Amino acid sequence: MKALILFSILFISFTSFSQKQKVKVKNDIVTLDGNPLFKMVSSNYPDGYTLYSLDDEKLAVFNSQFYNDPKQVTAGSPEGRVGYFEITFFNGDLDQCEIRIVGFKKQLAQHIISAGLIEDGKLVEKAVKEFCAINGSRFSEDRKNSGTTIIINNN
Repeated sequence: MKALILFSILFISFTSFSQKQKVKVKNDIVTLDGNPLFKMVSSNYPDGYTLYSLDDEKLAVFNSQFYNDPKQVTAGSPEGRVGYFEITFFNGDLDQCEIRIVGFKKQLAQHIISAGLIEDGKLVEKAVKEFCAINGSRFSEDRKNSGTTIIINNN
């Protein structure tokens, strides 16, 4: 239920965000209303993205991870495939967290911008800390427990 509510909030925020501001990704440069903000380079293995400042300083890595979870089986996903990004921010603490894969490159760029993670070509430390505190690493935890049944016998 929490996941559905969170997904709904994210969807609504993405939809309203996209109507207010014009985000484009062309030749790996992410622009907002025509102003270049950062670079977002696709990687082939593992699938994901590396974020760079416009001065080529590495800011973060988004590595995609996938697993099958029997609890997530639907008609559209008969294997229960779950996809998420494992994120490492290259700040002083190398903060890490995870988010669900959010569509295509442009949608991820919108998510990064709406979270306020990058400003003036640098990571915003407070925004990164809040982002990681909010998102945590629930996908890794769910992955460890997927398909596992725990029985507690109090006898």
